[in-house]
Amino acid sequence: MIQKCPQCGAVLPADDSCQHRFDQCMALEFENPTVFGAVHHLTVACYMLQHNGYSRDVWLEARNMVAQFVHDGVMPAEMRRRGRSRLDSGHRTWSMSKGAKLAEFAAIVWSRTIADIRLDNPEIYCHDVTQWAMSILSDTEWLPK
Repeated sequence: MIQKCPQCGAVLPADDSCQHRFDQCMALEFENPTVFGAVHHLTVACYMLQHNGYSRDVWLEARNMVAQFVHDGVMPAEMRRRGRSRLDSGHRTWSMSKGAKLAEFAAIVWSRTIADIRLDNPEIYCHDVTQWAMSILSDTEWLPK
């Protein structure tokens, strides 16, 4: 039996879920940070974008960050440096996840989901996560920047 995720449309076996797949990805990335973890910055953002986990403004900013990672080659350390003072949870007065969500979210049709990520080996995994990130950008190019 299969089930479909209500947020991203992923088709998964009945005993699986997007959250479970995400947890598997995180386990691989934390156990092997130099190989599987090389795409951690994309995995987390992609999952949160496809599951509408961010507030609207943060959703749009996270999508912009993914574009900078994928298209401009910005490294995670540089992105952290750029946003350190503004994103520091000890200083900000706004929430990354609470608040108004992206109203257009229900209209997005995702061409790839976390269910498409193969966990076989680091090369395949990193390739799949990068392709997932690129598909998210393509699937949402009609949204405001």
